[in-house]
Amino acid sequence: MQLKDSIKDFPQESGVYIIRSQGKVIYVGKSASLRDRIHSYFSPNKSTSLKTKLLREDADDIDYIVTESEVEALILEENLIKEYRPRFNVLLKDNKRYPYLKITDEDYPKVVVTRNRESDSSEVFGPYANAGAMRRTLDTLRQIFSIKDCSWTNDDGPRRPCLRYHIGRCSAPCAGKITKEKYMESVDQIREILKGRYQRVIDLLEDKMGSASSDHDYEKAAEWRDKIQAVKKIANRQRVRLNDELDRDFLALDTRDGSGIVQIFFVRRGRISGQDSFELEFPSGERKNSIIGEFIKKFYASRDIIPEEIYVQMEPRDKSTIEDWLEKIRSEKVNIIVPKRGVKKEILEMAKRNAKFNFRPTGTRSNDSTVGGLLALQESLNLATPPKRIEGYDISNTSGTDAVGSMVVFLNGKPSPSDYRRFKISELTAPDDYEMLKQVLRRRFIHGRKDMDADKKNEEIDQSFATFPNLILIDGGKGQLNSAVEVLGKLNMDNIPAISLAKEYEQVFEPYRGAPVGFDRGSDGLKLLQRVRDEAHRFALDYHRRLRQKRTVRSSLDSIKGVGPKRKAQLLNTFNSVEGIRKASLEELKSLPRIPEKVAKRIFDFFSNSYS
Repeated sequence: MQLKDSIKDFPQESGVYIIRSQGKVIYVGKSASLRDRIHSYFSPNKSTSLKTKLLREDADDIDYIVTESEVEALILEENLIKEYRPRFNVLLKDNKRYPYLKITDEDYPKVVVTRNRESDSSEVFGPYANAGAMRRTLDTLRQIFSIKDCSWTNDDGPRRPCLRYHIGRCSAPCAGKITKEKYMESVDQIREILKGRYQRVIDLLEDKMGSASSDHDYEKAAEWRDKIQAVKKIANRQRVRLNDELDRDFLALDTRDGSGIVQIFFVRRGRISGQDSFELEFPSGERKNSIIGEFIKKFYASRDIIPEEIYVQMEPRDKSTIEDWLEKIRSEKVNIIVPKRGVKKEILEMAKRNAKFNFRPTGTRSNDSTVGGLLALQESLNLATPPKRIEGYDISNTSGTDAVGSMVVFLNGKPSPSDYRRFKISELTAPDDYEMLKQVLRRRFIHGRKDMDADKKNEEIDQSFATFPNLILIDGGKGQLNSAVEVLGKLNMDNIPAISLAKEYEQVFEPYRGAPVGFDRGSDGLKLLQRVRDEAHRFALDYHRRLRQKRTVRSSLDSIKGVGPKRKAQLLNTFNSVEGIRKASLEELKSLPRIPEKVAKRIFDFFSNSYS
């Protein structure tokens, strides 16, 4: 074989080999000994993998590049794979850049989001795999510590404080409302929180609360109490805590039929700070330890931060070489470890379960977005479990008339039309959407009978109302949400999470929180909420139109000359409804007793002209 003969003179040096088929690069690899590695591809071996067999069949040319060391070979290998994207290599499909939180380097620092770790002297924390969770943390920090978020600096000179100062969201250093010492104390506390040292901040705030209480300044003590609770809320988002403050990544792999997923948990300062998953594609028969090794190389080649420890299910191929390469990037020792027991093993097992759950086999994208939406809602709204039953509510009326409410139900992220309910709202003295919403919610959660639905008149218990939702979604803004929360509170049902979705800017609001929840625009969670909101709106509007049309047409009978109360009652009794009258033929109308032929003709012409 000509190809086999051409590799006899391959050197024993470390380097990169490039395999081609008809001039196209189909595989790039590296080895400490080029000759030994290439010979292994063409040596008869019963344990040869399927990938190697296919590669051997397609290859018609092999090239190599000698390097000074195996680490240099690894770097060159990665560059060539990025350039050629060979089909027999493991290819990372995602190309993500993670956000960081940065404390700026200025006289009065602020905390900002960045995706680039600039070379200035600012302090950077992260990365955060979940941008929504990171922005919620930033919003909470700004509320607690009232630091500035504008571009003002000392060089700009004093100026009048802005609205954020007057609503308690900024301490206004621009107007001299806070000393530099006090301001930097807040910055230091933010720094401690971002490092995961929550208890230090909590202890300090508790001391301040105690001092204010001792001085009988109970209003100030309440402020410190609220800040303590907000810090604890940030801290409680982390369920797993390690005993030290090392940075670690936990990588778990799940593979099926030439595709796979790697789930990563990022542990920073001893706490899980985020997670993410990456889809992979690779040739059939590729061994898992090779996939893990290839993923590590591709993932960390574009990372600014390399952790001190990387935990995996199995040792990757070329483990020591990869560690040496990572050490060069980090300028410190990096260890790749397979945990055997303890908390680290538990975190990796949790990552493995997430990898299996997040795996996306072909043809299941739609279902995955639904499941992903439920999980995103659980995380973004801090729910105990994914919201199995979501109830969406909307109000529809025309200047207060024909007012109706709708309740739609989504079970496991999908519409359940048999559980939908309509509410005919009692007329109010003046149009009031808030009061209409309160009326709907009171009737839904108090009565639970079918007579709440205008189409159903019996008194049996409605089974749709026997089950309470895991999440309530109100179509509207803060005002509508506050109305819903008021009703739930009075009914002692405020344990049910309630949110609202405002259409103008697609913002999600939670009770007692000024800023909207930080959903990314393309989030599966936000898309699911939009589907629920839109369905509630459609269902309410459809019922409102039907009632309005029925009222309009029914009252129009009075405008037909010769149709008085008795003839109107006769028509409705005979044809059961206005719709029945509309569908009646001229002969059927003429056949009615006490309906003269000319009146029958007027009725027929009226409906023919109205619905033509």
